[in-house]
Amino acid sequence: MDAYEYSELLKSLTIKMDNIKNIVKPDALKDRLKEIEEMQQDPDFWNDAANAGKISQEKTKAERILATYSNAYDAVHDASDYFELSKAEGDEETLEMLYEDAESLQESTNALEVQMMLSGEHDGANAIVSIPPGAGGTESQDWASMLYRMYLRWAERHNFKVEGLDYQAGEEAGIKDASFIIKGEN
Repeated sequence: MDAYEYSELLKSLTIKMDNIKNIVKPDALKDRLKEIEEMQQDPDFWNDAANAGKISQEKTKAERILATYSNAYDAVHDASDYFELSKAEGDEETLEMLYEDAESLQESTNALEVQMMLSGEHDGANAIVSIPPGAGGTESQDWASMLYRMYLRWAERHNFKVEGLDYQAGEEAGIKDASFIIKGEN
């Protein structure tokens, strides 16, 4: 990567962060957190356990979104500042370090973008996954088994919980049927 490519990357990430800012609305989120904290200070707030739990979950989610957004925003703007300073001073070592970190900076920004896209009403719901092998005998049952393991590993890597609903092993290999629930945020 050279200076031109890095500057173009920073431009695109800055535009992306501005778009994400319009989705996150950090100022409104901070105001809502203050409201919730004031509500939680009221002794009567905790009398309605169901409502208190719902509002506490909203607070936790808002804090997580705000922290993730702030970290990504700061990382992009810090990288931009370091890039301008290093370029002006001719500091090749710092420039190389920035170039090496470019991929992780882009990945974190992309992850934030996906997280913000999945912030709809039903996006936080659990997923029920059912894997029937279909026609094809042993080979399709073996393929269904591979899919089953793939989904379980994917869920594990993304910190989701998996609850098995049904599992029927194949007679020779693989599975006849598998159903499970993937639980977690987004």
